[in-house]
Amino acid sequence: MDVKKRSSKGLLIALLFSVAALGIVLVLCTTIGTGAKKTDRTDSGENYIASETIQKQVMKSLSMDTVKTVYDEQYQSAVKAKLDALKKNYASTFKEPLFVMNPFGTNVTGMYVYFNTDEAVNVEYTVSVSDVSIPEFTRTLYTDEEGNAVKEHEGQIIGLIQGMTNTVTLRIYGKDSKFLGENTFKFDVPDFGTIKEQQLKVTNKQDSKKLSDGLFVIYGYDRRNNKEPRHMLFYDNDGIIRAEVPLNVTYGDVNIEFIDGKMFYACTDASYALVNQAGQAETIYKTKGYTTHHDFDYDEKNERVLILATKKKSKTKQDIILSLNMKTGDIEEVVDFGKLMPDIEKGAVISKDSPDKEQVDWVHFNSVQVVNGKHLILSSRELSSIIRINNYYTTPKIAYIISDSKIYQGTKYSNLVLRKSGNFTSHAGQHSVNYVTDGSLKTGQYYLTFFNNNYAQRLSYPNFNWSFIKGAGTQEKDAKNSYYYKYLVDENKGTYKLVEKINVPYSSIVSNAQEYEGNRVICSGVPGIFAEYDSKGKLISSYKMKVKHLTYRVRKETMEGYWFN
Repeated sequence: MDVKKRSSKGLLIALLFSVAALGIVLVLCTTIGTGAKKTDRTDSGENYIASETIQKQVMKSLSMDTVKTVYDEQYQSAVKAKLDALKKNYASTFKEPLFVMNPFGTNVTGMYVYFNTDEAVNVEYTVSVSDVSIPEFTRTLYTDEEGNAVKEHEGQIIGLIQGMTNTVTLRIYGKDSKFLGENTFKFDVPDFGTIKEQQLKVTNKQDSKKLSDGLFVIYGYDRRNNKEPRHMLFYDNDGIIRAEVPLNVTYGDVNIEFIDGKMFYACTDASYALVNQAGQAETIYKTKGYTTHHDFDYDEKNERVLILATKKKSKTKQDIILSLNMKTGDIEEVVDFGKLMPDIEKGAVISKDSPDKEQVDWVHFNSVQVVNGKHLILSSRELSSIIRINNYYTTPKIAYIISDSKIYQGTKYSNLVLRKSGNFTSHAGQHSVNYVTDGSLKTGQYYLTFFNNNYAQRLSYPNFNWSFIKGAGTQEKDAKNSYYYKYLVDENKGTYKLVEKINVPYSSIVSNAQEYEGNRVICSGVPGIFAEYDSKGKLISSYKMKVKHLTYRVRKETMEGYWFN
């Protein structure tokens, strides 16, 4: 293959959309190069506005009453058919690829790309703009699960910047990573009006080499403002936004999982999408009769997703665990926590400060982890407890509780509380508990990492006395700090001890912590601050968001095996 460095036009179909009450607003901007086999369009210049788009053509054959969002299987299949027709009708080569801006509506600035090469190659791309404050963004386009060189290339180019002319350079590499050539394309990307901050304020950046690779994924940006569309936001290490996944959720935007190479996430408060590398939502799973919240986790052994949920029309909320069968789409209620702690539930009341005056938020589960395909570890904010449930799918039973012993003093659950080993302040109002194993640990030992909010208040038990936790915050008073905590749990001894602690900005509610590639990614949600620390707790880089209310959670993902090789 002899490919020289050159600038090409290719075939660009830029599809802009916004989900409105009655449909999708669209604009098309096209650039046509010599690679097009056939077209019925009249080219009036390098860029022009066309009257037809993929989505408009699809909507002609679909009812607007049934298709109100992009997260509809019928809609997604129809877009796929139109895209397949484009691929068939145009000779898409490395010199003149097929580019389509966000055809499936699942990534606002995601540029779908398709082309073929004569020999198997890997494709690297760089996105750049003229603004010197925005660094170049370079990644390798996804090929397959193993990252092998291929002849047919299909995926999404990530990293385009709204409201600017973006230069995209494609490079191809053959056997033994031999450079074979490159081509450059320019795209005028409009300002879609979907983002609040294109570039975050970055402070305390010590050494960029110490930052882990990946993108920060921001969930629940200003969650309390339900009037505006939701997005999962993807920022790079320089605090530049690189992708936006639109959602229609209130409390479900909390996590993503990768299942068989596809991205799984909550797209509404009662449904989940399984999205392939090209951006197509192939399957929409619905949780009829339940709304979801806060977290889910994938049980790979049983091919189920465990979901925190609330049963509609129930007197209580956020106390149900659902199992979603990924093969059949069936939903099953596997844990009703009210049946495991009925007397605790009975003593709870609806808080005067609660926005929901109809359901009692007595346990408020905010994270779930699956252990060995059999057991669950749950985090309860209202009980300031980490709870282990064994045999979740057959005969769920509370195995033990990790909390300050005074919370259960005088109850029949006091014998289930593990013994604290060492002298440290108990966690209170914690979030995002993660189950972590290590080859050096003995059987029956594991780690738990989490965000200790240091928030000592039970709104559903307003008379509870928290005086045993000194310096904790409440709704009326902030604490000095929240903390990153790491516990070593020893089931053989029936103990837990604090083995790592990092002081972080205080956040009364929400927030999360993640152990990632040797570093710690920690989000203090209420002030809208997240940061990355090294393994010794030293701050590497901090990011501040201009939120009016809060940022729910921030995790880091490589996105390799999905968007990137």
